[in-house]
Amino acid sequence: MGSLYRGPWNGSACACGRPGCDGSGAREEWQELLDQLHEDVDDDAWPEEDVHGDGANDDFDDDDGGWGAGPYGQGPPRTTAELISDAGDALRTGGRTTAAQVLAAGREDEVDLAVRALLLETLERRWDRGWEPADVLRWTRRHLGADRVPLAGLAIGAELARRGRADLPRRFRQQVEAAGVGVGEASLGFLRDAGADQRSLGAAEALWAPVWAVVAAQALQLALELDRQPPLPVIGTAPDESPWTRPDAALEGADLKVLERVRLLLAKAESTTFPAEAEALTAAAQSLVTRHSLESALAASSAAGRPGAGAGSAPSGVRIGVDAPYEGQKAALLAAVARANRCSAVWLRYVGCSMVVGFAADLAAVEVLFTSLLTQAVRGMTAAGADVRPGARTRRPEFRRAYLESFARRIGQRLDEAARTSDSEAADPRLLPVLRERAAAVDAAVADAFPELVTRRGPRTLDRAGWASGWAAAELASLDAGQAVTGRAALPSAEGA
Repeated sequence: MGSLYRGPWNGSACACGRPGCDGSGAREEWQELLDQLHEDVDDDAWPEEDVHGDGANDDFDDDDGGWGAGPYGQGPPRTTAELISDAGDALRTGGRTTAAQVLAAGREDEVDLAVRALLLETLERRWDRGWEPADVLRWTRRHLGADRVPLAGLAIGAELARRGRADLPRRFRQQVEAAGVGVGEASLGFLRDAGADQRSLGAAEALWAPVWAVVAAQALQLALELDRQPPLPVIGTAPDESPWTRPDAALEGADLKVLERVRLLLAKAESTTFPAEAEALTAAAQSLVTRHSLESALAASSAAGRPGAGAGSAPSGVRIGVDAPYEGQKAALLAAVARANRCSAVWLRYVGCSMVVGFAADLAAVEVLFTSLLTQAVRGMTAAGADVRPGARTRRPEFRRAYLESFARRIGQRLDEAARTSDSEAADPRLLPVLRERAAAVDAAVADAFPELVTRRGPRTLDRAGWASGWAAAELASLDAGQAVTGRAALPSAEGA
């Protein structure tokens, strides 16, 4: 079970982010971009040259005395901004090949420069509206296809290079490093560089337009589509706060030494082939993060002299990727890990991630635990489906969905049990009011950011074999304070799960 958000963010479905906007704000902003492009790029485009000294503009006067416009020689020349505007109109109606042909009527260096400027400006506005590099890459893969991700990565690297690597927020640096994105200035021919891999080009497009024009049309489509997307919620900071000064929610107040110890324990749990050893290592990691969470909560409370206050006393949010296939089941696993660590997870299916809301130390724990448990779940699912016979039941999507759904449900139960045990062992009488106030703060932050939240339940019927296998795997990955599991929960029916 988890939460799925289906409504507009911040009360607006428009990319401009203004509450209640009907979409006109984004259109006005895009027109402003085109107008600025006309001023910046076209003043020196198509300069008049009179090589023959006859008073004619030799750039456009062909040998027969007729007008030419770029490679195709049709009519008076259009400005680069006009070409981009026409190509954008074609893209809005699905004419990707037409858009490439329109752009091919311009000069390559001018079109390259103009489209690049539009794309980088679009990315800059995404950062100001809550988006991060990982969000752009996930969205691109999900809605435009995996072949557009390298182009998006080049654009992200070029945009971030304008600020200097040392000035990037930690989460931005981590995301571009994880994605293999180089942060460096893109040359004027970066669209041609992006088109070097011919596999990214559609056969029809490459046939009817030069490669550079095809890639320019792809970049323009990326800019247009991204610019239409609404802002993403940013929890724990002012809406107008710059992303370059916004604190890193997952690391603010977290003990990096503790996180490193947790990662080492989980890495050992992932690499071992002995279930009992993996269970003990994962349990030790959960126990460690729980103790750290309680200590952080009490320290914050003591710093301010009242429960729930102090440094890092306001909940914040981080977005964690939830990738296909079986993204619904993976989102359910993330929700279970978040709940056990006093956080709340909201699945933003359209963007391909979940927003996890909580306090700093808890958010850090959720990230590392979810990554490890997902690795263990996928490994177990793959092992369960090792039957290589064609059509084998354990290799079917129904089996794998049921496996992950059952794994998520049982892991959630075991994590909840471990959290309750750790809470009961804490002897400090100040702890209970601190945790109660923090839970209320998390609930309030979620309700404020997501006014149209929908509770999502798993399928009503599942593959029984997959359900049983996933449940058994979750038992082996259980978190029972580092001790051997002495009791097993009865396997519930897959019906109504």
